[in-house]
Amino acid sequence: MKCNPDPYVLRLLAGLGAGFDCASYGEIANVLGTGIVDPSRIIYANPCKAVSHLKQANAAGVDLMTFDNADELHKVARVHSNARLVLRILTDDSKALCRLGLKFGAPLVAVPGLLAKARELGLNVVGISFHVGSGNYDATVFSDAVSRARAAFDMGREVGYRFSLLDIGGGFEDATFEATAADLRAAIQQ
Repeated sequence: MKCNPDPYVLRLLAGLGAGFDCASYGEIANVLGTGIVDPSRIIYANPCKAVSHLKQANAAGVDLMTFDNADELHKVARVHSNARLVLRILTDDSKALCRLGLKFGAPLVAVPGLLAKARELGLNVVGISFHVGSGNYDATVFSDAVSRARAAFDMGREVGYRFSLLDIGGGFEDATFEATAADLRAAIQQ
């Protein structure tokens, strides 16, 4: 959504059946404003949301969203307890031009505690997400991220969750797309 919010592009993507990754309620409103996107096709992919935005997402029917900290879990439990949550984990983005891990993503050591807190609060965690950073020209970082996600899936199972979603996020580059796709394919199969 962020890379091209043009209404014509949004309608074209919606017509083709695309889903939408939105980082703000403003982006969600733009997508829903097309009039042809069901809220179930949106993930609110900002792990730190304002309470007012959580309330707006809830009212709009957007229930799939990311988190990476306990404060976010408490907010969601208060104002959007029916949300389907996706835990954003920290990955190696050291080779990216825009290192999103400086702001977002839970280190693996924090995952068991976050999942236990989500379970304690009665929240539904459905999967794991990651983002290797924008402008990342090293295709191998995706296999490392998938390995970390596998570990997080296992941690979820240990506290009673059965995850069904892996959100690979972004970081794809045209020049390395084929190598990245091959790396991802192999990592997911493994």
